[in-house]
Amino acid sequence: MSLILGALLACAAGLAGTLLCPDESAARRSRLPLLAAFLIGGLAWHAPARAGETLYGPARVLDGGTVMVGPRRVSLYGIAAPDADQTCSDAQDRPYRCGRDAARALADHIGTEAITCEPRGTESDGAVAALCRVGDEDLGAWMVARGLAVPDRTTAPTYTAAADRAWGRRLGLWSGVFQDPAERRGRRADAAGLRNAG
Repeated sequence: MSLILGALLACAAGLAGTLLCPDESAARRSRLPLLAAFLIGGLAWHAPARAGETLYGPARVLDGGTVMVGPRRVSLYGIAAPDADQTCSDAQDRPYRCGRDAARALADHIGTEAITCEPRGTESDGAVAALCRVGDEDLGAWMVARGLAVPDRTTAPTYTAAADRAWGRRLGLWSGVFQDPAERRGRRADAAGLRNAG
């Protein structure tokens, strides 16, 4: 879309320059319209994605459910992951930094690959809620299947089966006790605030 917009703006700038600078001699014609066309086209090419446009590029992980794709803050659609500073308890009731572990696992899984994010809406904090993938793999499903996040049951019931399997295997968060990340963030959740894997 940005490329098409850039081409249209470049043509409009060229036409405007021709009409506004009607010199008879091509040698004396101003190069300003040509420069304007390239500048406007370049700005359109680098413009950030509008709502609904697919985002693509390298990702910087902020926490287990939030990444930066270029200048855009993106929340993985359909999941609730621990905040970066959240702590949980393991099976022996020892506290550990589950938020940091979830973020590290997501960052390691993405590595240097570019991700593709298809917007599904906007969060209350302004982040784009999007279904993000590395290749064909849904990152939200990957996080839930490893017990590093829980499904946001208000938006994505498709992740419930993956969460049930992670719970059955006592993976990640399910290996101990944790506060539901969806409730921690103030979102409506199906389950109680404190979950016990036992």
